[in-house]
Amino acid sequence: MAQVILSDGRGLRLRLFPKPKAPKPRKKAAPTSLALFDPPTDDDALDTPAERLAARVTELCLLNRNNAEILKRMPDLGLRDWWLASGCLFQTVWNLRSGRPADKGIADYDVCYFSEDLSWEAEDVVIRDAAKLFADLPVKVQLRNQARVHLWYPEKYGIAYPPLTTASEGILRFPSSVQTFGMKRTGETFMDVYAPFGLGDVWDMVVRPNRGFTLAHVYHEKTLRWHTEWNKIVVYQWVDREDEARDKTKA
Repeated sequence: MAQVILSDGRGLRLRLFPKPKAPKPRKKAAPTSLALFDPPTDDDALDTPAERLAARVTELCLLNRNNAEILKRMPDLGLRDWWLASGCLFQTVWNLRSGRPADKGIADYDVCYFSEDLSWEAEDVVIRDAAKLFADLPVKVQLRNQARVHLWYPEKYGIAYPPLTTASEGILRFPSSVQTFGMKRTGETFMDVYAPFGLGDVWDMVVRPNRGFTLAHVYHEKTLRWHTEWNKIVVYQWVDREDEARDKTKA
């Protein structure tokens, strides 16, 4: 299991979700001498390339003081299911890999959480408590209960949105795969990372459409701003499946 080193020198064990598959064990040659110790068999011996990349990406995200403080303080809100997500994470990586200040150009810091209380009043309490908790940070921290999104999404965007059952489901429906990235601290032992499409595009500064999201114009608007701010990124354009079919027919 990979580790993440905090700014104070302490280490947290990194847990990557979904858990990467362990590589197939290689066939070992017969030992030429008697081993003094048995080989390690715990999780630390099963460090995968995906986990090592997640550790590098996470450590860059933590160099943004705002990310580090939000992750440190969020448990004080008492929410069971939450993730710091999306732009504040991958854009921090883009900044540092482009030689820019860690927090430059980041519009807000999104926290996706899930609570079965669907009332606006309950969400408003969480938002107000968070405003007090992060009052000293010079950034906008935006919390949204993913259990309530289906209540307002159709009116705002004109399409249906399914009721969700976890905070991570909300992250999975972001417009681009590079946005589907969440982090949270769990106790004093673990740093959890949610990356259903992996973190290769975050590291490589590549943006691709997420087909779980159906609003092409929102993808276009976001990627246009991102490309203006981070001109080194590579953006794959949104192509509708009908357009793909027509192109194949012409070919």
